[in-house]
Amino acid sequence: MSLFRQLGQAPAPTAARRFDLNGYERMPGFIQRFLNHMAAKHYSEQTAQRYLYDFMDFFRWVEMASAAEVDPSTVEADSFIEFDHAGADAYATYLALELDNAPSVINRKLSSMQSLFNFLIESGVTTTNPFQAVERPKRAKRNPIYLTEQEWLDFSTLVRSNVGMSDREAAWFERNRDRDFLIIQLLGLTGMRVSELTGLDWSDIDLTTGTIRVIGKGDKERLLPLATPLIALLEQSASPRSGPLLRSDAGKRIAVRTVQHMLKGHIDRLKPYLPFLVHKQVTPHKLRHTFASRLAMAGVDVLTIQQLLGHESVATTQVYAHIGDEKKKQAITGLR
Repeated sequence: MSLFRQLGQAPAPTAARRFDLNGYERMPGFIQRFLNHMAAKHYSEQTAQRYLYDFMDFFRWVEMASAAEVDPSTVEADSFIEFDHAGADAYATYLALELDNAPSVINRKLSSMQSLFNFLIESGVTTTNPFQAVERPKRAKRNPIYLTEQEWLDFSTLVRSNVGMSDREAAWFERNRDRDFLIIQLLGLTGMRVSELTGLDWSDIDLTTGTIRVIGKGDKERLLPLATPLIALLEQSASPRSGPLLRSDAGKRIAVRTVQHMLKGHIDRLKPYLPFLVHKQVTPHKLRHTFASRLAMAGVDVLTIQQLLGHESVATTQVYAHIGDEKKKQAITGLR
C-alpha cells in the first residue's frame, strides 16, 4: 500500500487545537483524542465539556460497580473496548434507578458514550458499539396519557352498558358483549400490548394460580398475575376452552385491527357521557399507560413495573416514576 493510500486508513491524531477543559488531564488518552477530534470538528467548548463530565460520571459508576479504585487516566483502550452490551444496559439501569435521572439526561449520557465508541470504531480501535442497541427512555414533553382510577371505573361501568346505542346497535353488541369487555379489562388490568393480547391462547391461562403467560417482543415470555375481576371474567367465559382466547365472529383468532376498531367504537359512543374521553383519545396503548400509571401511583417500584410491561430496559419505564413522585408530593403538601 502506498504512503498516500495509507493516509486515509486511520484518523490522524488531532492535536492542533485543544479545548481548555476542566478534567481533561484526568481522562484516558483515547478520550483526550476524542475531545481533540471534537475541537477539530468545530464543536463548541461547552459541548465538549458536557461530554467530559458525562465520561467522569461513567467512570464513577465503573468504580462503584466494580468496588475497585479506578483512575481514568490509566485506563487503556484495549481494556476499555471489552465493555459490552450487558454493561451498557447496566449503566442505563443505574442512571434510571439509582440516580433517578430524567429521560433527557439518561439519553444524553448514553449518547455521549455511544459517540465515543463510534469514534473508536472510526479510529480502528474496535468494531462494536455496546451502546448502539441500548433501549432509551422516550423523551416525552408530558406525562403519558392515562385514565385515573375513577375514570377507569366509570369507563368500565358504561362500556358494558347499552348507553348511547340504538336498538339495532345494542342487538349487534350483545353478540360480543362479554368478549369485548374481557378485551378491555385485559388491556387495562394487565398492561399487555394489543399484539400480545391477540396472541393469547387458553393454554396461556392458569386460573388455579391466577396467572397468564404472555409472549412479548423478541418472543420473550413473562408471567403476569391476574387481577381478581379478570379471574371471574375468564371463569364465566363461554368461549371454547382451547385454541385462541379471543375469537372473531368467524371463529378465528381476533386481529389487532379488530380490537382497535372495537375500542374506538365504544369510545365514540361514550364521549357524550364521559367528557374526559374527548381529550384523552383512549387507545389500547393508552390502557397500557393506565395500568402502569395506576401501579406507579400505588407506590409500585419502577423495576417491578418494567417487568410487568415487558420493557427491555428500565430506562423506558422511567417515565412512570414521575407520576408516582407527583402522587407523593400531593400527599405531603396536602397534610394539615
